[in-house]
Amino acid sequence: MENMIDKFRKVIHICRELFKKVYLPGGLKIWITFFSFLFIGYSIYSNFGKLSQQSIPKSSFLFLIFGFFVSFLSLIVNAYAWKRIVIWLGYKSKDINFISLFLTTNILKYLPGGIWHFLERFRTLKKYMSLETAFYSVILEPLFMIIAALFWVPFNRLHFLTMIICFFPLLLLTRKFRRPVISSLKSLKISDFKKIDEEISFSQSSNLSVIQHSNYPYIAILAELAFILLRFGGFWFCLYAFSIQDSLTTFSWLSAFSLSWIIGLAVPSAPGGVGIFEASILLLVKGGAPEISLISVLLCYRLIASLADLFAALVGSNIRFFSRFSRISREN
Repeated sequence: MENMIDKFRKVIHICRELFKKVYLPGGLKIWITFFSFLFIGYSIYSNFGKLSQQSIPKSSFLFLIFGFFVSFLSLIVNAYAWKRIVIWLGYKSKDINFISLFLTTNILKYLPGGIWHFLERFRTLKKYMSLETAFYSVILEPLFMIIAALFWVPFNRLHFLTMIICFFPLLLLTRKFRRPVISSLKSLKISDFKKIDEEISFSQSSNLSVIQHSNYPYIAILAELAFILLRFGGFWFCLYAFSIQDSLTTFSWLSAFSLSWIIGLAVPSAPGGVGIFEASILLLVKGGAPEISLISVLLCYRLIASLADLFAALVGSNIRFFSRFSRISREN
């Protein structure tokens, strides 16, 4: 097992050294974000005349409303999945309302850098649990989401090799692989956290005894799978609003959506994946659906998804307020 950990670290070190040799002002992620926005901007500009002539039928607004509520529901499920991850890490106290904490901080993902929602959760969690448990609770969530999203990618075309590539990450959370994976994640993310909070300091040997002896996190993974499906559901209603849902099969849309969502998550320089997700969808679906309608779908989906994030933050704030109020009332 120790040899496996060393191999993971060597791979990460080699990748870092390769990226260091390629100098790009501001970093690679900034340039990916820039070109994604440029691509989206060009697509809108080149089709602006036709886009301005498009009108949404009144009946289609009902689909957009459904898309909004499904997107909001997906955030509730995502928050529950995160709660199950923290429980899997060994924290089972009821001192924290994980749902409200997740919903109120999730809106911070739109700030440049893509790390502020994680940092705010970390700052709250470390008041109630060990520093390392709080840190792992935050950095493991994106891994679970990526694994869940990858699961839906090969359903477009069930090629054997694609299925292996997309289903294999599910094994990374088994007892055999989880230690080297989590240790590698720690070495990748600790520097990002230290740039913002210099007080963060961990020992070289991580305390992973709870994770190493715990069962496979089935509940958290199933919740994340449901989250991706619900997130796609919001997008699906937008497709219906512009009547292009039949341009591709449902599984083709799901595959393109899941892969684009992963790309948007993996480039945190883009606040909330803005621009990255849309550019990825346009490239993946190019020629498979009317470009004008697809751009309209993407613009509407970004709007309802952002409104759902804002609404969820308000709901989370109210939950926290009433939780504190009821706690004070019981103490008095």
